[in-house]
Amino acid sequence: MSLLAEKFAKDIQLLSHSEQYVFYYVDGHLDQVSEWTLTKLADTLNTSNTTIIRMCKKLGLDGYSEFRYMLRDLQEPASMDDTPDIKEEYLQNFAQIVQNIRLPDVEFIASKLLHAQTIIVVSVGLTKTIGEYLGKRLIQVQKPTMYAYESHIIDLLPSFVKANDVVLFISMSGDTKTLVQAAKKLQYSNCYMFSITNHGDSELSKLMTQNIYSNIPTKSYAGYDITSRSCLMIQIDLLFEVYLRKMLAEQK
Repeated sequence: MSLLAEKFAKDIQLLSHSEQYVFYYVDGHLDQVSEWTLTKLADTLNTSNTTIIRMCKKLGLDGYSEFRYMLRDLQEPASMDDTPDIKEEYLQNFAQIVQNIRLPDVEFIASKLLHAQTIIVVSVGLTKTIGEYLGKRLIQVQKPTMYAYESHIIDLLPSFVKANDVVLFISMSGDTKTLVQAAKKLQYSNCYMFSITNHGDSELSKLMTQNIYSNIPTKSYAGYDITSRSCLMIQIDLLFEVYLRKMLAEQK
């Protein structure tokens, strides 16, 4: 899923057929459209200025100008580290990730996971398999766990999540619309919500009971986030190891 489609995952469903046609054309031609005027885009697609403006409004934007500026932001080229040694770059990132993690936060989340009736791991896109990985590790230690990655299942979470459950969101950006909207609905379920992201000030993190994040530099190419997901894996493995130690300590 492209950064543009991920950003507006929920809003796309609200678009009419003609508005979706505009959206997906733009998604496939970011570099061109980001330099086009409203009239140029309308003429190219044989549609009206009104259709494009209406699409922008449904996406929660003020208009086409904001939409075009946002497209330019999505196209920031992947920044290559000045360090010639790729291993050194990874070592620096790993050290930064571990340094940024506050162990008391991890301890708190692990305690809530340990005493939860059920854990629901939620992840979509490229993080889907990462969520599945954590879910299976928890199942291996006999913790009732489910992982949700399909939008219609995520939409249903508020209908069956209980007060003693824990919902754990995994998201690279922390701004994925599907996850943010699910979290907003789950606020009324009185469950604990935690997230593992790369950004501590993301929209998702602001809705959580607690958020742990890595804050490593991101890279994008042609509108897609190509940043390594290893930062999420490190945080997940650390969280699981803390969970495992607490679980074994209680069994003594």
